Amino acid sequence: MPLKDKVSTALLSDMGRVRTNNEDAVAEDISLGLLVLADGMGGYNAGEIASGITIATVLDTARREWKTLPKGQVDASTGYTHEALMLRNAVETAHTTIYHVSQSQPQCAGMGTTVVACMLHNDRLSIAYVGDSRLYRLRNNRLEQITRDHSLLEELIARGHYSRPEAMKLVRKNIVTRALGVEPEVSVDIIEETAEVGDLVLLCSDGLTDMVDDESIRLTLVEYADNLDSAVKKLVDTANERGGKDNVSVVLARVNESFQRKQRWFDRFAEWF
Repeated sequence: MPLKDKVSTALLSDMGRVRTNNEDAVAEDISLGLLVLADGMGGYNAGEIASGITIATVLDTARREWKTLPKGQVDASTGYTHEALMLRNAVETAHTTIYHVSQSQPQCAGMGTTVVACMLHNDRLSIAYVGDSRLYRLRNNRLEQITRDHSLLEELIARGHYSRPEAMKLVRKNIVTRALGVEPEVSVDIIEETAEVGDLVLLCSDGLTDMVDDESIRLTLVEYADNLDSAVKKLVDTANERGGKDNVSVVLARVNESFQRKQRWFDRFAEWF
């Protein structure tokens, strides 16, 4: 059975109430179990260019490499699946492309973007991300932030300079410490988690999380768990009702059935030797 029959998705990106253009971008390729969200930054329309390059590059790289990927296998040297390593490579490729464009095109100088990409495969969730766009998981009505923001606020907390309540009062939370395309090199974090039937996976830009607290997000997901289109619309509408100070993008996926990869007879046969 194709993955699209086992996983439901919904995507929505909105300009918000203050901005005059949308520098966010979202996309999916459900045949690969791939979801991507990018939040661009930069003058003129450069943010749109950066996020657009990211979406296109991650999709293109995944589609190309998927054909020869050792699916469902863990790389012995890293402990990550080949799917996770492929996602990291795709994000790194997007970074290199954005950086080269920003260096060669004056109108794109200084552009960058955050990104969070995930792939659902073999009852797993592989995640690659840079910046403060987030991935959450709702399981058994409990909302958990899986990614950790690459932000000044989070770094100061991690180093022990502030408690979280202190940092929330004293530190601007929108200062990112990593983004694609800004510096010659970037460090891409990858995370892998299990996926269970009933899980809701949420990817979002900070246009949502700056306006809507985690508990409100959780309650919305619980209420609209059976209607993802209504869920993404409700989240975006709530962000706009509370000020809509930034572009707002939301991607949702619900695990309806197990999608564990069945090992083919010749794969099992090969393991005997």
